[in-house]
Amino acid sequence: MRNAYRRTWPPAAVVFLLLAGCAATGPPAVVPELEPIVVEAQLLPVPARPEPAVQPAPPREAPRADIALVVDPSAAAHAGVADAIEAALPPRRYRITRFTTDAGPDLGALRNRRVTIVAVGPEAVLAARTALPDKPLVFCQVPSYAEALQAGGPTWGVQTLPPLALQLKSWQSVDPSLRTIALIVSASGAALADEARHAATDLAADLLVQTSASDRETLYLFRRLAATVDGLWLLPDNDALSPPVLREMLTLSSTRGIGVLTFNEALLARGALLTATAVPSDVAATVAQIVERVVAGRTADLPSMTPLRAAELAVNVEVAMALGLPPVAIPRWVARDPD
Repeated sequence: MRNAYRRTWPPAAVVFLLLAGCAATGPPAVVPELEPIVVEAQLLPVPARPEPAVQPAPPREAPRADIALVVDPSAAAHAGVADAIEAALPPRRYRITRFTTDAGPDLGALRNRRVTIVAVGPEAVLAARTALPDKPLVFCQVPSYAEALQAGGPTWGVQTLPPLALQLKSWQSVDPSLRTIALIVSASGAALADEARHAATDLAADLLVQTSASDRETLYLFRRLAATVDGLWLLPDNDALSPPVLREMLTLSSTRGIGVLTFNEALLARGALLTATAVPSDVAATVAQIVERVVAGRTADLPSMTPLRAAELAVNVEVAMALGLPPVAIPRWVARDPD
């Protein structure tokens, strides 16, 4: 059986055994060397760590400018204007010290400091220029300003009166029949007379301008004009007017049916029809604009006098009725220059 089993092996098995025997007894198989496979690692970029945000340094505030506010207490209105000026100059930019006209020694202490003067009223200009003759100065509430502009160092002013064109336009709104107006000024009021002429031309009013050398001559000239005019325009002029002459002119105007525009509200009780006065907030805003330019050194094209832009109007309702004018719905209002 065993022999029979052996005889039954298949030829493939015999071949396998022979090959196995040859492998066991023959030389070792030669295995070819393979080159190593190098895999280049691709390194992903590491995101850069963001730099910490640099906080900008807070802007350095400019040092505050020193302002010497000198107030003439001779008129009650000056204090109100001075208060409005203080409110219009922001404290973060300006350091304001307030003086009155009798504080000459205190003002003198500022001689060696960089300071800008703001003077309210004629006496304030005089006091400031006496104590600090070379400091830059901005003034307001000074009707006769020619001398103030020539006294001492660099000087700029704000007009005392509201724009004459605005006054005349407001007057015509109260009295639409207004046509011929008398204006009497001294030689020092020539500039105002020229401005009034321009306003009258633009608004189709006939303005009769006379020049007077005294208050009595003013009264004489008005008596001659009274028969030909329906309006009298009174502008502040110490050389042409005086309290007694003002009273006589207002009385004559009342008897002749002449409406009067004046610069002082107290004259309403004396028979004036209308007053036009400056608005304190407008004066203060104008002063603040000039001060800003002076402190910044931007004065090359700054005019010597800057006009106002608003007027406060007040009407004597009883006088308006006596003159047969249309009913006055609002006896007091503020008019502003649209330009």
